[in-house]
Amino acid sequence: MAGIGFALRRMARQDALSANLGGFGYAVLVSSGPWLLTCLALAGIEWIGHDVLAQESRQRFSVIVTYNFSFSLVISAPVVLVATRCVADALFSRDLSRIPGMVVGALALIFGLLGVAGGAFYGLAVEMSTAERMVALIGLLLTGGIWLLAACMSALKSYATIASAFAGGMGLALTLSMLLAGRFGGTGALSCFTLGLAVTFFVLAARVFAEYPGTLERPFAFLRDFRRYRLLAAAGLVYNAGIWVDKWIMWAAPGHVLIPAGMITHPAYESAMFLAYLTIVPAMALFLVEVETRFYEAYVRFYRDIEQHGTMEEIRANHAELVRVLGRGIRSIAVVQLACCLMGILAAPAIVRATGGGIEMVPIFRFGVLGSLFHVLLVLMLSVLAYFDLRQALLKTAAVFLTLNAALTFASLGLSPEYQGYGYFMACLLSFAFALHTVVVHLERLPYLTFVGNNPALRPAR
Repeated sequence: MAGIGFALRRMARQDALSANLGGFGYAVLVSSGPWLLTCLALAGIEWIGHDVLAQESRQRFSVIVTYNFSFSLVISAPVVLVATRCVADALFSRDLSRIPGMVVGALALIFGLLGVAGGAFYGLAVEMSTAERMVALIGLLLTGGIWLLAACMSALKSYATIASAFAGGMGLALTLSMLLAGRFGGTGALSCFTLGLAVTFFVLAARVFAEYPGTLERPFAFLRDFRRYRLLAAAGLVYNAGIWVDKWIMWAAPGHVLIPAGMITHPAYESAMFLAYLTIVPAMALFLVEVETRFYEAYVRFYRDIEQHGTMEEIRANHAELVRVLGRGIRSIAVVQLACCLMGILAAPAIVRATGGGIEMVPIFRFGVLGSLFHVLLVLMLSVLAYFDLRQALLKTAAVFLTLNAALTFASLGLSPEYQGYGYFMACLLSFAFALHTVVVHLERLPYLTFVGNNPALRPAR
C-alpha cells in the first residue's frame, strides 16, 4: 500500500485545496472503494426492490448476499494470505514465472472449499428453488475468487483497475436490477448482482494474467508453502472469523428473524453495524496517505542501514525513529477516528432515522461506532506485526480478538436489548490493548529480533 500512498501524499501536500481534497478522495477510493461501491449497489438494489419486490424476496436477497460474503471471507482467508505472501516473495526475488500457475491453483482450491461448504448449505440446509440455489452458489464462488484476485492486483498497485472492476460490475448489477427485478422477482435481483460479481471477477482475472508473465505450470506447487506459512494461514482464518463471529452469535439473540428459506438474520444488528463500519473510512484513508507511508520509510531505512553495515549508533537512531513514527501514526488515526466516533454517537438517532431504521438500532450503532474506533487501531497493530513477519504474535492477537468477540457477545445476550453491540465494543477495546502491548514489547526488542530472534540463519535445523 505504501507505493500508492507516496503519490497520494505528494498530491495532498500541494498548495491547493482541490489537490488536498483530491488526494484524500483518491485515498478513500483506494482504501475503501470496492467495499463502498459494493454497498452502494446493494443499497440501490434494495431501494429498487421496494417498489417491485415483496418484503420476503428483498429479505432473501439481502440474507443470501450477507451469507456469501461471510462464508467466502472466512473460508478463503487462509488461501488468500498464503497466496499473497507467495506473490510478495516472488516480487522480492524478481521471479514472477510461478505466479500465474499459483493463481490458478489458489482459485481452484478456493472454489473447491467453497463448493463443498456452499453445496452442503444451499443444497441441504435451506429451502430454495433450484435456480436460486445455483445462483447463490455461483455468487459464493465468485466472491471468494474476488478476494484472491484483488489481493494480487494490490501487489501491482493497480488500484484504479480494482476500483474500475467493482464500479463496472456493481453498476451493471444495479442497471440490470432496475430492468429485470420486477419481472423475475428475488431470484432475478440475485442473478443481476451475481452477474455484476462475474464482471468484476473476470476483469480482475484478465488484468492479473496480463500483468504477471509466465505459463500455467505446476498450479498446486504453492501448497507446500502452507507448511511454511501455516501460522499466517491460521491467522487469516481466525481474524476473519473474529470479524463475523458477533453477527453469527446475534442470529440467536432477541430480535433475530427466521426467513422462510430457513436462514437466520438479525436485521437491526447487521444494519447498525454496517452503518458503524462506515465511520472508519476517513481513518483508513489517513492510514494509507500518511501513516503507512511514513512507517514504511522508517522501516526501510532501519533495514537498509543494517544491510549496508551501518554503525550501532545509526541502527539505534533508526530504531528510535521507527518507534516515534508509529506512535505519531497511532495518535493521528486515533484523533481522526475519535472525531468520527463522537459525531456518530451524537447524530445516531438522525442517522438511523435517515436510513429507515428503527429506534432499537440506535444503541447498537453507538456501541458499533465505539468498537470501530478500536477496531481500526487493531488493524494498524496487526499490520505492524505483519511487517516484521511476527507470525506467531499475529496469530495470538487474532485469536484473542476471536475469543473475546465470541465470549463477550455471547455474554451480552443475557443483558437487556439496549446492550446489543456492547460485546463487540469491549472485544475491540481489549484486543487493541493486547495488540498494542504485543507490538511495544517486540519493537523494544527489534534489534535483537532482527539479528537473533527472527533470523532464519540461526533457527535450528529440523
